[in-house]
Amino acid sequence: MMYLRGLIQTDMLIEFSIENFLSFKDLTTLSMVAAKSFKEHPETHIIETGTNLNLLKSAVVYGNNASGKSNLLEAMGFMKQTVLNSFRDALMENSERKFPLEKFALNTKTEKDTSFFEISFIQKDTKYRYGFEIDYDKIVAEWLFHTTSKEVYLFKRDQQKIEVNKSAFKEGIGKEEDVKENVLFLSLLATLGKETSTNIVDWFKKFNFVNGIHDRGHKRYTIDKLKSDKQFFNWVLHFVKYLEIANLSTTEEDVNEIDLETLREKEKDEEIINLLTSIQKIQSKQPKRDQLITFHRKYDENNVLVDTVPFNFDKQESEGTKKLLYLLGPWYDTLQNGKVLIIDELDSRLHSHLTLRLVDFFHKFNKSNAQLICAVHDISLLNKETFRRDQIWFVEKNQFGASELFSLADFKTDKVRNKSAFDKNYFEGKYGAIPYFDIDEKLNDLLYGKREAEQV
Repeated sequence: MMYLRGLIQTDMLIEFSIENFLSFKDLTTLSMVAAKSFKEHPETHIIETGTNLNLLKSAVVYGNNASGKSNLLEAMGFMKQTVLNSFRDALMENSERKFPLEKFALNTKTEKDTSFFEISFIQKDTKYRYGFEIDYDKIVAEWLFHTTSKEVYLFKRDQQKIEVNKSAFKEGIGKEEDVKENVLFLSLLATLGKETSTNIVDWFKKFNFVNGIHDRGHKRYTIDKLKSDKQFFNWVLHFVKYLEIANLSTTEEDVNEIDLETLREKEKDEEIINLLTSIQKIQSKQPKRDQLITFHRKYDENNVLVDTVPFNFDKQESEGTKKLLYLLGPWYDTLQNGKVLIIDELDSRLHSHLTLRLVDFFHKFNKSNAQLICAVHDISLLNKETFRRDQIWFVEKNQFGASELFSLADFKTDKVRNKSAFDKNYFEGKYGAIPYFDIDEKLNDLLYGKREAEQV
């Protein structure tokens, strides 16, 4: 087995690879392996596994608009959902399930090719490599390897032909003929309660996905946790003190806020009154919705504290405050349980300093070897104090419309040294992957040309 240093059993991402999915045409790999030659932040940014393989606690992805940053993260989500749901969805859809697959659309070859997904990770102290190739309606290939003293296959699949390692993967023996063409063999075995397969599927459940643009999904989780977990509540309250929030609470309100009583009092038509009464009966059976309340200190004319004032959190607090507080639920869960947190647009709605402090906190107060992968635009994060060179990634599209992923660590040392000003170099276009268009006279002509000609 591949044992980790210390007593903590932990699950960690090593690499993720995709091909022919969304804007990624060619094989693309995001690696969380720490470069051996880099010496920056060894105490705070590195996860030591006790082997020659040390991993990074975080990775940050930069790129211009529509470069493919979100597509990279979406690919991770697609793989997770396929692993978790392939058996269930095929069962529910009477074996006719189609995968919600989006291949690279700007090439005639990729339209017919399969899409490739592979991930390497450590789960319960064992290194695994798992992947599959799929088409819209079937699994074309699937494989699972683990590493003891060397990498050994557990099973290999080619269409409906499955080869099981009879000595190393006994749980797969006899199940080769039971899997349907649109179901992953791994998912089938996990559904049957097989130990190794169940553990691996459970590892995929440890991916927390957050969209930084809106709060849907994790908002509900954070509010529920504030109600049920006193330790989390106190942690959040301490976290938001700098926002001048003195206290938090939750209250229940009706899902539908229509004041039916007032409407009934003003209405004279009997049929409408009966309709309103029916609506009210339906409303009364609806579940209540939790509403977060924040309390701010109130002072008198001499600046003496006299009271606290309740604020409706969603209506009266700033967008940045709302994002931060709702984000703290998955942030806490990830750090507590050693998960992988994937955030698109981490910096959206947040002040640059706050984003920096969040990342810094993740690096320094991370006892469970959790990992963070985020896509951002804010170049204030692009500095050697916040990230190592091997933690910084860029995405840009080539002339054929395909996204390409590369690391700052890939650049030669004459261009990127440890003392380099990463943000300045990036802004100047030395690493590529920046928003760019020519400000030229043609733009002016197209905007005003006709009007200026008429005025002559």
